[in-house]
Amino acid sequence: MDHDLATRTQVLLKLLHNFGLVDRCDLQLDVLGRSLDCDSDRDLSCGASSSPQRSSHEDLLHQPGEIPAVQDRFHALLKRRLLLEAQKNPPLFPWEKEEVDYDTEPASYEAQPALAAASVWLHQIRHINLPIPMPEVVMTELLAKCQSVLFSSLREGAKLVRAVDTLFPGQAQLLNNVAGYVMVSPARSKVAKLQDLATELGEALPESYDSAIETQQMALSLLAAREILSTLTLTVSEQQPQLEREWLTELGAFTLKIRYVIEQLQIEAVLPCGGSLLFQGEDSRSTSDRNDAGQLSLEIREFSVSRVYPLEVRLGEQDSLTFAIGIQK
Repeated sequence: MDHDLATRTQVLLKLLHNFGLVDRCDLQLDVLGRSLDCDSDRDLSCGASSSPQRSSHEDLLHQPGEIPAVQDRFHALLKRRLLLEAQKNPPLFPWEKEEVDYDTEPASYEAQPALAAASVWLHQIRHINLPIPMPEVVMTELLAKCQSVLFSSLREGAKLVRAVDTLFPGQAQLLNNVAGYVMVSPARSKVAKLQDLATELGEALPESYDSAIETQQMALSLLAAREILSTLTLTVSEQQPQLEREWLTELGAFTLKIRYVIEQLQIEAVLPCGGSLLFQGEDSRSTSDRNDAGQLSLEIREFSVSRVYPLEVRLGEQDSLTFAIGIQK
């Protein structure tokens, strides 16, 4: 038994010595208090040990039952040494050839529209004509995503899919199939579209979004996204030089008028509280603001036909809502 303890202790001490945690002279004393000469490595490999020379003081300090304490001390020292080595020479990933500093967040991170502040604009889309009411959390995300894809060059169907894809992760193919169904026959009512889809799938028209099966939820989300994108887009032309949009907010009604005259774009807005307008042109920006409810106006002379420009509307300290202003020939 003593021989096994001595052997294990010497192995631990040898490891400590190899890591530079103890001096070689420390190897001359094992847990049992036996003196070892400089050839202890050879003796250890042969399973031999020097004759015991134990003092009464050493008997008190080194008892066979204290081997767990030695092991704990060894592990603590080893852990500390490894941490120090890792700090001096950090380990590399298999694909790295040298140390690389990684940012805590991607440098090119672009914040999406804040969902928390979208509630001031949410009142309008609660009243979108849909066959089944949508949960507020879903509508809030759709409003934010629709603004993010508003200026995308994608076709309408692909733009709708992009607006709702985060609601259905890993279902790209199925989502594209449902989007194709939603896009056909635009003259048909939304209820008819959803009812036909339910019949085709052998399901009844759901009473709520949560009780709908996944394909029905996809169809509802795509229909809602289509309505939101349509509401956020105002396109004027010589044949239709004026458009007006009203958006109900938690602070009151917001009205936006766009008028297109030769070489000039006039924007008028009536705000329910203090706020601002910001029109982002190709090489310039036009802004207007006020501290209380009332009218704001902008006159834009530098713009291109067949282009779409963002108009940012802000009410008080709330997050902005972005409209797409298009000018066609």
